[in-house]
Amino acid sequence: MDELDLLILYKSLRLPILIIAVGYVFFYVYNKKRKDKLEEPKYRMLEED
Repeated sequence: MDELDLLILYKSLRLPILIIAVGYVFFYVYNKKRKDKLEEPKYRMLEED
């Protein structure tokens, strides 16, 4: 494989990998169980005040 082939391979895989990574982060952050677990300290701090 020469340099041009590697460049074409990189450019063709860049967008799908970015979409998969953003989708994974979105799913991780907005998962219902995890969201409740992350917001729990916020509500606890509000109750203490």
